[in-house]
Amino acid sequence: MNNDFLIVGIGASAGGESSLYDFFENTPPSINASFIVVRHLKRDFQSQMKFLLSRHTRLPVYTIRNGEEIKPGCIYLMPENTTATIKDGYLLLKERTAKTDVNYAIDEFFTSLAHDVKDRAVGIILSGMGNDGTNGANAIEEYGGMVMVQDPKSTKFDSMPNSVIANDFPDYILPARNMGQHLMEYIKSKEKKRAFNL
Repeated sequence: MNNDFLIVGIGASAGGESSLYDFFENTPPSINASFIVVRHLKRDFQSQMKFLLSRHTRLPVYTIRNGEEIKPGCIYLMPENTTATIKDGYLLLKERTAKTDVNYAIDEFFTSLAHDVKDRAVGIILSGMGNDGTNGANAIEEYGGMVMVQDPKSTKFDSMPNSVIANDFPDYILPARNMGQHLMEYIKSKEKKRAFNL
């Protein structure tokens, strides 16, 4: 597996669609990263996100298949009724069978991402209600990764971003449209550091 690229988990809930569009419209397709989008989807909700998101990016958009190897320059979307984790660079799906409406899919993925790729992990929290993503952001920070949070003033629902901010986990607090450029700069700085240390 190629270990040179960053793996970016993006957590979005209520109001997150427009934030996702803003993010990917302003993220260069040449970026050396892979993106896994984790959303709160209701059971049996037939999402058209793959089609809709493809209209806002030149990166290829895929629906995750269980056991799929993550490759750079791609966007992966969770299927409805599932949660996702990462192990040894592969995406693993698990069917949601719990009857409760409480959904911590973002925490679950971010935590597994932190454990699996350490300082190559990036966690991004966009618009959403509740506090899902806060514990996962903490894990990413602890393992040397980087966390971005959408500026609450630019969100439709600010609970998820505010929860991460209140716990002092974000490295950047930005509108979604500005995140891609900062992510590019972060990647370039890591690449320079790695080249210097070779």
